Amino acid sequence: MATLNRKKIQILSLVALLSALPLTITQEAKAESEAKPLLIAAKTEQFKMKQGFERKPKDIINTLTDNEVTAFHIFLDGLEQAFSLDNTLKNKGPFTVFAPSDKAFKTIPADDRKSLWANKKRLKEVLQYHIVSGKFDAKALAMMSSVKTLDGRELKLSKKGDDLYADTILVKTTDIPCSNGVIHVLDGVVMPQLSK
Repeated sequence: MATLNRKKIQILSLVALLSALPLTITQEAKAESEAKPLLIAAKTEQFKMKQGFERKPKDIINTLTDNEVTAFHIFLDGLEQAFSLDNTLKNKGPFTVFAPSDKAFKTIPADDRKSLWANKKRLKEVLQYHIVSGKFDAKALAMMSSVKTLDGRELKLSKKGDDLYADTILVKTTDIPCSNGVIHVLDGVVMPQLSK
């Protein structure tokens, strides 16, 4: 009988110990998580050439036309229509281009996009706001607070952790090499204050 009671006490002690264990682990994990900042994966990624697909850099327009990152059909169409900005980006440069992907342009309502395309002067202003004279890689941009765009306005730059932003738009991919500059892919369209 005494042996049975002793075993019962041991079992109850073990149950009490085990039930207290998750609470202790939870409290320790909570204390540890409060001590360390939460690490969130960076959304800005550096361009990496796919192995076996290395190729000689092309000019900005040809890189926008043919690349393995994303599609830029809407941006290219706008550059062509906006007083031949596409020809400017075929020149020697160098240029830094903040290029919105097709997906980025589709965040603008279709009617607003049509209206912008119908007004070539405004379209040129918007697209020039995405282009900078000179070649600035992500490392250089990270140390700058703004860059002067082709239309003469300042495009604000900022960093949050490892993420780079142009105005409030996330730069998704940086440093796509071109023979006459560099392309950084935007998650949206940066919009300047448009003249009347």
